[in-house]
Amino acid sequence: MLMPPLPYRFTNLESRSITAGNPTGEKGGSLAEYKHAIGVAPGETVPLADITGPGMIRQIWLTIRNRDPVGLRSYVLRIYWDDSELPSVEAPWGDFFGLAHGRPGHYSTPYLGVSEAKGYNCAFPMPFSKRCRITFENDTDEKAGGLFYQINYTLGDEVTPDTGRFHAHFRRATPPRGRNFVLLDRGGTPGVYVGTTISALPREPGTWREGEFRFFIDGDTQRPTIVGTGWSDWFLSAWGLGMHQSLYAGSNYQVLHPEMKSKYFCSCYRFHVMDPIYFQHDLRVEHTQIGGRPGMPGCTHEREDDWCSVAYWYQNVTAQLLPQLPSREARIAGIAVQEWEADALARMRSGVDRHTDGGGVSVQAAPAVAGMISG
Repeated sequence: MLMPPLPYRFTNLESRSITAGNPTGEKGGSLAEYKHAIGVAPGETVPLADITGPGMIRQIWLTIRNRDPVGLRSYVLRIYWDDSELPSVEAPWGDFFGLAHGRPGHYSTPYLGVSEAKGYNCAFPMPFSKRCRITFENDTDEKAGGLFYQINYTLGDEVTPDTGRFHAHFRRATPPRGRNFVLLDRGGTPGVYVGTTISALPREPGTWREGEFRFFIDGDTQRPTIVGTGWSDWFLSAWGLGMHQSLYAGSNYQVLHPEMKSKYFCSCYRFHVMDPIYFQHDLRVEHTQIGGRPGMPGCTHEREDDWCSVAYWYQNVTAQLLPQLPSREARIAGIAVQEWEADALARMRSGVDRHTDGGGVSVQAAPAVAGMISG
């Protein structure tokens, strides 16, 4: 289901593309109007695509003029499949494309990527039998100008009853100490979990990245079927997670807080291209809040941190509502660029990839990112 057709196999599929200049994807209509971008008024939700199937979204590219952290958390992307009035995808723009806390970074994977912190790309295959609707909400008090987009898709795809629909959902929560952060809790029909982006804002000193990812599959209650061995291990590294990029896992942005002495903004991603996690009835994905004690190597303890994530999975469309998206105020709380972070980022404009000053502020990001986030 997740593999594209072989390039040398001829089919009856028809290729189409939706842009601001050809909003219906009409054949031969790409030059109907010389228009590449749109503006979205404050509080307005606009359709980016409304397609009659059967078909499949093959690739989505988006960019926008305002790419600061608050903007990337305030713009909301939603996707609806077939006859459903309920979204199967609902997430802030930045988080959906794999950038936790709205921190722009450069990375590339088979599913998601952000080029030079400016071009936002999604290549998750998204099949639909009757209809696909994609919308963009500007949940701010200012006009969102310069919204460019291109949605490439095919018509005539074979979509059977056992073809899952793409889902994605954002969560942000601060579970009490001793409770796990829940990334996903779904049931009702079979499905396939294919990945997540996740991070936390620490609320106390010491590292927060020692917990396990746990998968409770098809009736698991006390004991999960799949348990990871630790944070850096889950992202296919080990012994602490530095900033790195690989096809299926990595960390595309990190900042060391001058007082917490740990990664403050740390955006991580993991995609199950080769190892999807299947469930027949229900799936609950959790992460334990475990961290290291300051000055005590090897000692861990329970914590209470501020978590955010987007889970990605395939499942049939059901009447089960996604959990309510947090309000804009709750989504953007605490993510504005800090003074100490802005200073470090400004020093990075000279082109260095890493900077540590006497106060312990350390920033890792692509050189182009420094200008984007603080400019």
